[in-house]
Amino acid sequence: MKRLALGLAVLAGLAAQARAQNSTAEVLREAHDSYERLDIERALPLLRQVVSPGWPFEVTAEQRVGAYTYLGACLTLVGKRDSAVLYFRAAVEREPFTDLDPRLFTPAQLELFHRARRLTFAVAARPVAPSRIDPRTERLTLTVVTTHAASLHAELHNAVASSGVTLFDGESDGLREIPWNGLLGDGRLAPPGRYELLVAARSRLLERADSARVYFDLRHDAPPPEDTVADLTDREILPEQLPKSAARGDLLKGLAVGASALIISGALANGHLGGSLRAGAGIVAGGAAVTGGIAFLVRRHQSDIPENIAANAERRAARLAANEAIARRNAEKLAQTVLLITPAAGVGP
Repeated sequence: MKRLALGLAVLAGLAAQARAQNSTAEVLREAHDSYERLDIERALPLLRQVVSPGWPFEVTAEQRVGAYTYLGACLTLVGKRDSAVLYFRAAVEREPFTDLDPRLFTPAQLELFHRARRLTFAVAARPVAPSRIDPRTERLTLTVVTTHAASLHAELHNAVASSGVTLFDGESDGLREIPWNGLLGDGRLAPPGRYELLVAARSRLLERADSARVYFDLRHDAPPPEDTVADLTDREILPEQLPKSAARGDLLKGLAVGASALIISGALANGHLGGSLRAGAGIVAGGAAVTGGIAFLVRRHQSDIPENIAANAERRAARLAANEAIARRNAEKLAQTVLLITPAAGVGP
C-alpha cells in the first residue's frame, strides 16, 4: 500500500507539472492570438498574468522572454512608449539574442526595441550545436551577441591548457559568428576534452561590461594508430663479446696441456727412456702454457664478435626503419582526424 501511495503521489506531481506547463503555454498562445487580431485589451492582461510573481504555474525562461517581448509590442501599439521600452529591456536582459523580425513588427515597435537595446548592455554566447567538423575543410561556428556596440574578446581553452586561443578581439555590434578551425594557439589540433568559450565585452555607449561562458565537449574520430615495434629483447640480441670465462678457459687449457706434458715426461723418465724425449716433453709443456697465456691475453683485449655485432646492427636498423614507416602512417591517419562536438551541460571542466 505504501508503494502504491508513493507511486500515485509521483504521478500526481508529474501531472501537476504537466498541467502547469500547459497552462502557461495555453495562456501565451491565447495572448498571441489576441495580439494577432489586434485585440490588445485582451492580450495585455494575459501577458501580465504570466510575468506576475503571483502566477501559480511554471514559466520557462523562453516563455518569460516571449511574454516580455509581446508586452512591449502591445504597449507600443497603445502609445505607452516608456513602459514598452521597459518590457523590451526586460526581454533583452534575460536573453540578449532576442530580436524583432521587421516583417512582423511595426517601425514604431522596432524603434523602441532598438532603444531598449541601447539602454541595456549584455553579451551572450549561443550553446554549441552538435557538430562533426573536418578541420581541413570545415570550421566550427561559434555565435555571440552584444546588445549594442562594444569591444569584444572571445577566447577558447580547455580544462588543462594554461592559456587559450583568441578567436576574436575587436569591435562588434549585435550578432557575430566566429569561426574556429579546431587548432590551438601553437597550431596543434585541439586534443579531446571539455572546452570553455569565454566572451567578454565592454559597452561603447555605457560604462558597463559583461561576460558569458558556454561549454562543449570535443572528441576525435580517426583511424586507430598502429603500435610501434617493441625494443629488441635479450633473446633477440646476439652476444657481441666473448665472456671473460672464455679467456680464463684458454689459459686453463694451456696449463692443462703443459701439466699433461710434464706428467708424461716424468713417466718417461721413470721408464729409463732417453733424455731427449724428456726434453721434448718439457718443451711441449712450456709451449702449451705459453700458448694458453697468449690466448688469455688476446681474448681479454679482443673479445668482440664481429659477425654478431653486424647481425645486431642489421636487426636494429630494420626495427628503426619499421618504426619510421609506422610513424609516417600514423601521421597520415592523424591528419584524417574529424572533430566531434557536443554541447556540455553548462558547467565548467
